[in-house]
Amino acid sequence: MIFRSNDKSRWGGEYWKASLLGIHLVTCTFVGLLIGYFLDKWLGTEPWLLLAFLVFGIAAGFKNMYMEVKKIQESESKREKGEDEQSG
Repeated sequence: MIFRSNDKSRWGGEYWKASLLGIHLVTCTFVGLLIGYFLDKWLGTEPWLLLAFLVFGIAAGFKNMYMEVKKIQESESKREKGEDEQSG
């Protein structure tokens, strides 16, 4: 099979996590937009809470992306360090 590989850490780890980066941003933005929309409807403060929660959602999406990239880089550096120790 194509997806079965001896290099499990790559296909099972970093590549899968990297494919989720865009989903993090879109999902957080959408959730912030929905929360703001429904709070505006409920409290009658249109459009202020929608805009505020949209900004919060975008910020949360970028924070999640940053943290995920940081995890990917750390695991990649650990993997490379392990390969260097094994080959040396």
